[in-house]
Amino acid sequence: MVCTKITWRIVFVQLIAALFANNRSLVGLAIAFIIASALANIGTINFINETVASQGELFADYAIWFVALLFGAFTLAVISQWLMTTLSYRVAYQLRGRLLAQVLHCEYEHLQALGRNRIYAALTKDVRQLQEGFVMLPFFLYGITLVVASFIYMFWLNAPLATLTLVSLVLVLAVNRVLTSRFQALLRKERELEDELFGGYEKVLDGHKELLLNEARGLRLVDDIMQGPAKKARDYRTLGDRYIVVSIHLMTTTVLALIGVTFWAVFKLDMGTLAQGTAFALTLLFIRQPMNMAMNQLPGLISARVSLKKLQSLDLPEPQDQRQPASPWCQDWNTIELNEVCYRYPGNEQFKFGPVSAHIERGELIFLVGHNGAGKTTLVRLLTGLIRPRSGQVKVDGQELPSPDWRHYRAMFSAVLTDFHLFEQAALPDQGQQDEQARAWLKKLQLDHIVSVDNGEFSVVDLSTGQRKRLAMVSACLEDRSLLVLDEWAADQDPYFRKLFYEELLPELKQQGLTLIVVSHDDRYFHVADRVLELSRGGLVSYSPAA
Repeated sequence: MVCTKITWRIVFVQLIAALFANNRSLVGLAIAFIIASALANIGTINFINETVASQGELFADYAIWFVALLFGAFTLAVISQWLMTTLSYRVAYQLRGRLLAQVLHCEYEHLQALGRNRIYAALTKDVRQLQEGFVMLPFFLYGITLVVASFIYMFWLNAPLATLTLVSLVLVLAVNRVLTSRFQALLRKERELEDELFGGYEKVLDGHKELLLNEARGLRLVDDIMQGPAKKARDYRTLGDRYIVVSIHLMTTTVLALIGVTFWAVFKLDMGTLAQGTAFALTLLFIRQPMNMAMNQLPGLISARVSLKKLQSLDLPEPQDQRQPASPWCQDWNTIELNEVCYRYPGNEQFKFGPVSAHIERGELIFLVGHNGAGKTTLVRLLTGLIRPRSGQVKVDGQELPSPDWRHYRAMFSAVLTDFHLFEQAALPDQGQQDEQARAWLKKLQLDHIVSVDNGEFSVVDLSTGQRKRLAMVSACLEDRSLLVLDEWAADQDPYFRKLFYEELLPELKQQGLTLIVVSHDDRYFHVADRVLELSRGGLVSYSPAA
């Protein structure tokens, strides 16, 4: 446990250091202005103390210096805060981009294991908390800087008296540490419930049609959410905020108490003069505001810390320099082979896929058939590289794929899967001719009267299921890959388009040189395929040419 905690802190420090290292010049400039602002404020306090000690003579002779110090303190404080908030928003922006890059390049299997609710919670709540934390950080640092500078000034005035004041403050900070630790522990518990809450929200949104038809189920679902994770999260946060409120007011009250300690030490212990005690009192009154500033940012910073730890727990891959999309692993391949491939879904020991061996020749039209749950979708995912076999090999022209090349292997495929997402952007890389080719495909699939394309953007994607599949096929064909996978594409088409798909579109695509893997239940069209692969219970039971 200790090792894990230390490791996480190291990762936290490394991440923050890396993000700020990318803005080194801005960081240096901001720190310089913060220090200069702190010195200007201390100079102003010292001027006031000296004025009191001289019974006003200093102010009468050097009032212009007082005005200059005030103006300098104000200007430097404003500029330092501008710089630090600019830096914070820039770092938050970079962090958001980093997280999106991590998700983008994360393996499909890992994201599926995490669950969409955890990913949504991370990309919304945690990223927002981190951004707010980065924005609060400048105010926290500025407040702490002024407090530190003030204590340095007090040590310069009277070291023994400053030591007593500091020791008293440290004792209160120890109590405050206990309070903030309890707040952080409750905040972590609340954050764990957020994943469950997002899962509940997802059920309400995804199952909205069904819940409209069955209101009793909907009421029970909402009640389970509100009486379960929502209520627990509310209670954890309510209790946690009580601790942090006590912590904030304890610190602000402590500053006033330290003034009493100072005068007690001056009058009872003879640790300084009345002028020094007055100077200490004035300085402590001054640091009350920056201390309040720092303490008010503390809940947000703790929340950001909890969110960062939650993001670390997702175990997303470190982003690499992958701004250029992966190129196909092999342009002129001839054979793709699955050799004794096996797969097990995490947490599901009932379904076991494999061992399966099969090969695909370039230019073939292959049908994958079998009953529901036979393993067709698993085979498609293995074949396209979305998931990797637990054992066995995937080979291209007899060469096994090394681990770093899976990105490039996936770039050989276009696909319309059963759980596809339809993007507004047409997928053709060549920007100059994408609209013209997209319009040709829209006309071929009889979507041109519904959907138009302009500058690579489809005008509408909110269509019926069958129309969305046709539009997804337009996008897939525009990707200009050598392999096209269509997972039960015809299942949501009417008889006319089903016939068009099997008897016209597939032969035409094959004639254009594409290798086609089609998951199908339409046995009346099996004669269209070059070969039919039949699966049952995770195994290949028939490997035959079409009748």
